[in-house]
Amino acid sequence: MLGGVDLVRFTQSLSSATSLEQLERAFLAGFGQLLDAQIYGYNLFDPITGTLVWFARANVSDTFVARYSHEARELDPLRARAFGEGKVAYNRTMMSAEEWAESVVYRRAYRLHGIEHVVEVPLTMWGKVCGNLHFGSTDRDYGPEDIALAEALGAVIAGTVERLDARRSLERERDHALAALELTGTPVVITDPNATEPRLNDAAKKLVAEVVDGDARLYELLARPASHDGFSRRIEVELASGEHATIHGHSNPVPYDEGGLVAVLELEREHPGLAPGPLAALTPREQQVAVLVVDGLADREIAERLCLSHHTVTQYVKRIYRKIQVDSRVGLTRVLLTSRQR
Repeated sequence: MLGGVDLVRFTQSLSSATSLEQLERAFLAGFGQLLDAQIYGYNLFDPITGTLVWFARANVSDTFVARYSHEARELDPLRARAFGEGKVAYNRTMMSAEEWAESVVYRRAYRLHGIEHVVEVPLTMWGKVCGNLHFGSTDRDYGPEDIALAEALGAVIAGTVERLDARRSLERERDHALAALELTGTPVVITDPNATEPRLNDAAKKLVAEVVDGDARLYELLARPASHDGFSRRIEVELASGEHATIHGHSNPVPYDEGGLVAVLELEREHPGLAPGPLAALTPREQQVAVLVVDGLADREIAERLCLSHHTVTQYVKRIYRKIQVDSRVGLTRVLLTSRQR
């Protein structure tokens, strides 16, 4: 049986697993020695459908698995108690050795490996029993301390699975959000302390490529302040075209992630040829669109320049017309340039 230091290390290896595969490897590497178990394993079930989604097992034959799954599982009193009552089940506290020897689950499955002592531990996840940890031996009696230790390890396994599931859900939500943002053309950057490079969507890549020393300026935008809250930062940049511009970065920590950030970027170009008067009624993004309209760009060209969708630019143009009280590109250009001349 493992000592105290080894027990701590084993528990840490379970709780720090970053995937179900790593959790399985950690479990199989140490559990058998920990409780002097001849056979051991665990099963994980989908909380909604109840279907088996993952299993780990050691020292059992395929014949045992087939017989137990197809002939004996539904008649297993230990499993019934673990799943039905959410309590640990130990065959030697539930029945005599003779009763165990006569049980269907022993005769059809456990007898293949001579397993006389079996413990079944329910794994509670998401508020319900969604798995089971099981182990057994030919002649090893399991006392209260063994049962308590098995329950504690079962809780560690269940907690790790819940954490991994939450992380997978978060990653799916992030990927869905990023896919949606690709459609709108908003530049988005996602960072992860475990990743050596930030993740940029296409719009962000275009923006960074347009900036002189773009990578360095991006890291300047994403540098965290002392606070762990969200933050905004703006930096003056030079564009590859020779223009000067300002990048606004708005960053927030990713919920439940280990230090990740999601940042939305906005490039504001300078346009010295226009007076600020009429533009003051517009938002920064509307000002950008208005400037490009005056430069003679069509909606599709503006969309490509600003990394926006064509539909989004069209809506911006309509709002600009309404705010400045014009009804055409010619009218907008006349108002802005006339204001400049005054």
